[in-house]
Amino acid sequence: HEKNLTIILSSSAIVSTISSSTLIWMIVRSPERLTTTRHRILFGMAVGDIIYSLSIATYGAMLPSDVDYWIWNAHGNQTTCNVSGFMTIVGMLMSCLYSCSLNIYSLAIVKYNKTDSYIRTKMEPFLHAVPIVMSLAFGFALLATRGYNHDGLGCIAPTYDPPHCHGIEDGQVREGFEIPCGRGGDGPSRIILSVGFSFVVFWSPATTSVTLGMMHRHVSRQERRMGRYGERAINHSAPQENNNTPAASSVGGSNGINSMMRSIATSVNRTFGRLSSRSNSNQNNSTSRVVMVRARAYTIAFLLTWSWFIVFMVFNELGRVDGVGREVPLALEYLVAFFSPLQGFWNLIIFMYPKVMKAKR
Repeated sequence: HEKNLTIILSSSAIVSTISSSTLIWMIVRSPERLTTTRHRILFGMAVGDIIYSLSIATYGAMLPSDVDYWIWNAHGNQTTCNVSGFMTIVGMLMSCLYSCSLNIYSLAIVKYNKTDSYIRTKMEPFLHAVPIVMSLAFGFALLATRGYNHDGLGCIAPTYDPPHCHGIEDGQVREGFEIPCGRGGDGPSRIILSVGFSFVVFWSPATTSVTLGMMHRHVSRQERRMGRYGERAINHSAPQENNNTPAASSVGGSNGINSMMRSIATSVNRTFGRLSSRSNSNQNNSTSRVVMVRARAYTIAFLLTWSWFIVFMVFNELGRVDGVGREVPLALEYLVAFFSPLQGFWNLIIFMYPKVMKAKR
């Protein structure tokens, strides 16, 4: 069971590492390169996914050898466990928070019509600073409080409590082992880890879902408004019957003709003005829909990747709160092992899809 989970987890991580590396290669080789905000955010998201995936792509080799009787292929020590745990936390938080940055960037375009210059100078520094600074802050905080301990598949448990430590007092080292039992349990690592996981379990899903809902609502309203505006534009631009024109032309002679020509010219100018305004509105609405659809695809990829992990964490937390040592369903463990490293894979598919469709056309 543990061996199968480790193989599935690391294999998915390798696929995601290759996918994110390919995404970075495609971005830097594209005509826009890193000149657009969207490409720079995707670049940061891909870097976070690579860090996270590499931390779990070693098939358990970085886990401490103290648990080799329990975990398949564990050949590391506490130092390698610290490195693996640090990369896991930093990469996980970076990829999740950059998903939020991408949706906030899309919302600024779709709903608030912010220009590229405004986003680049006023918003983008925060869209990068928050994921990078927060992920590193949590990473180093857990390192300082000895919060990287083996937890079955990785090294992100706040307390070291493998089977051989059952019945052993905290701080003691059982004969034949190296790592003291209860390591990390006397510090604030559990609180720090819980706050860090809250960004994965709650804040990131909430932010991406709410911003996507705001975009969808705005685009839907815009399209309904354009539908009504389009009908009025057609009705207003249609030729109107004027019963006074024949009389004016017959009575007024040349004055009537001049007046009629001026009326025609005015009508033509108004019609073309309406058509131009309608064309610009249609173009803006089309751009908003494209940005919204793209944001929806990345949000679905994010939720598809982390939903199983969220359910897993909620299940564990409920068991800890009510004091019942409930066993996590085996199927859920396999779903977490398969999906949690794959955000880079989904991101690559979404990035490539428009290019593939354009090539087919």
